[in-house]
Amino acid sequence: MRYLIAALAFAAASPVFADEDLAARFAARPAAQSVALSPDGDKIAYIGAYKTGGRAVYVADLKTGDTKPVFGGSTIELRPYYCGFKSATRLVCLLYGVNNFGFNAGYTRIVAVDTDGNNVKLLSQHTNDKQDVAFSGGSIRNWLPDDPDHILMQVEIGYTQTVGSNIKRPDEGTAAAVVDIRTGTQRIVEKSSARVAELGADATGAVRFKGTVSGDSDGYVRDRISYSVRPKGSKEWQPLTRVNLSDARATSFDGFDADGDHLFQLADLDGRTALFAIATDGSGTRALIYAHPDVDVDGVLRVGKYRRPVGATFAVERNEVHYFDPAFVKMSAQLEKALPGHPKVSILDESWDGTKKLIYTDDAGVPGHYFLYYSTTAKLGPLVAVYPALDGVALGRETAVRFAAHDGTSIPAFLTLPPGKTSARGLPGLVMPHGGPSARDTAGFDWLAQFFAAQGFAVLQPNFRGSAGYGDAFFAKNGFKSWPLAIGDVNDGGRWLISQGVDPKKLAIFGWSYGGYAALQANVVDPGLFRATVAVAPVTDLQALRDEARHHGGQKIIDAQIGDGPHVLAGSPARHAAAFQTPVLMFHSERDLNVDIEQSRIMASALRGAGKQVELVEFKNLDHQLDDSVVRREMLAKSAAFLKAAMN
Repeated sequence: MRYLIAALAFAAASPVFADEDLAARFAARPAAQSVALSPDGDKIAYIGAYKTGGRAVYVADLKTGDTKPVFGGSTIELRPYYCGFKSATRLVCLLYGVNNFGFNAGYTRIVAVDTDGNNVKLLSQHTNDKQDVAFSGGSIRNWLPDDPDHILMQVEIGYTQTVGSNIKRPDEGTAAAVVDIRTGTQRIVEKSSARVAELGADATGAVRFKGTVSGDSDGYVRDRISYSVRPKGSKEWQPLTRVNLSDARATSFDGFDADGDHLFQLADLDGRTALFAIATDGSGTRALIYAHPDVDVDGVLRVGKYRRPVGATFAVERNEVHYFDPAFVKMSAQLEKALPGHPKVSILDESWDGTKKLIYTDDAGVPGHYFLYYSTTAKLGPLVAVYPALDGVALGRETAVRFAAHDGTSIPAFLTLPPGKTSARGLPGLVMPHGGPSARDTAGFDWLAQFFAAQGFAVLQPNFRGSAGYGDAFFAKNGFKSWPLAIGDVNDGGRWLISQGVDPKKLAIFGWSYGGYAALQANVVDPGLFRATVAVAPVTDLQALRDEARHHGGQKIIDAQIGDGPHVLAGSPARHAAAFQTPVLMFHSERDLNVDIEQSRIMASALRGAGKQVELVEFKNLDHQLDDSVVRREMLAKSAAFLKAAMN
């Protein structure tokens, strides 16, 4: 079986690798992700790297040890993103692609395929040369496990628009359909509505939840979505709540309980997100299911044949689960004790009879492994390694730390030191703010942090204010509206590294997406702090970002996220190129849907105009993630050389 590991060498001796070899090893994309377990627990399907920049679906037979690629793609146009087992012999897969339709756009399709790669069938709606492309291929709302031939899908009826968020005619819209996985034929069970953005079903497959967006007469989406629920056996919709689409901390919903009598709600409790259950009988009765005293609850973990809810997910330092079932609590603790190094264990899924559990674990020093746990025999068998290219490579030690911001606020962060080092003293330092900004870093393996640690840097990943997961007060208004807080925290992280013994003449900053924005804006706020700046796919001009949104129907949502006022220009690094005292290296791809490549071009032009040192490396046919091992190797090697040269 490809990538099957008979044993894990958790403490193997590590040879020394040349810098270029290290860049290639850390640039190698995951060999396995989005792993799914078959109903009988005898097979797994997963998405793995294919050639240098593609992805393929692999199916592994756990009884025979054979693994084979089912299908895949070597380009960005359409690649597998996730596959699940409909039966022991048939998969349903979500494909995602980016293409140029006169403008760059992402699109999805859902297909079914046999586990041997035969009988591929498109389940999404068909288009023809008389129509514009349908961007959404739909989504799976219920696997209908008791029906061997059908799934319940959210489908887009007649959507042929060239702008994904425009409101269309009333006869077009989102519907729910029972879809035959072998023929692709659809039977509509919930009629279409042009303004429905989301449909949800209970465990029986009954459509009982929907989210409806508001639209203007000019065809643009307002910054508002309304949620409704149906009582059991009723066709009438009852309102739940209305929230703003731009509000990252707004109330949201995460499916029904096992009986369909309650809907899980993620809502505020004393400034943090907690998990509630709302009765669906029309009474509106709400009960608290779980709240963490320090961080937000992220969602509900579901496993098994009927995707039953078994826990609430959250992260303090690493991703964790508060299990509802005492058996899962006991099992998780036993597995953590059994594995070398006692890493945190995640129970991802189980076979339909509950006897086999799909397990995942990772640690800073042991990058991701999947296991199969046999409940009846209490045995644990290794399945697949996520980063086999790093076998034998020494990894750095990651530690959760906190530092004080300029106003005294305690900022959580992660410090990764080079292999064999126990202190940052005398080392070059690298501050690495995360993307988002409505995101956060958690403990565990990080290929970027570990690569730079292997280059000798003490790497700090600060969860600055504006990061998700820490409640309303910490989130502030978000990382764009409250950029002075966020960027101030990032820079205070650099000062903390200096206080830990990092050479102030060898302090640099690296960021991707919002992290790239933070890396650039940090130089505007404090031009003398960093000696070199690397920004990958950064936002550089907030006003230009608002202007870009006018070309699609989400303009009002982007406007609400960024806001309007003096902070927009003051928080745009491209408007302050003269302030830079550090050389800048940027990377960006022309098909980036998250951040348009013009953002980097604007920044490069502004820096050149101000007589500053800047280099922009542009890539073709890649999206925001630069999901290509050759390109990632170039990015890593060039970044390391640039940083070292800037620090002499």
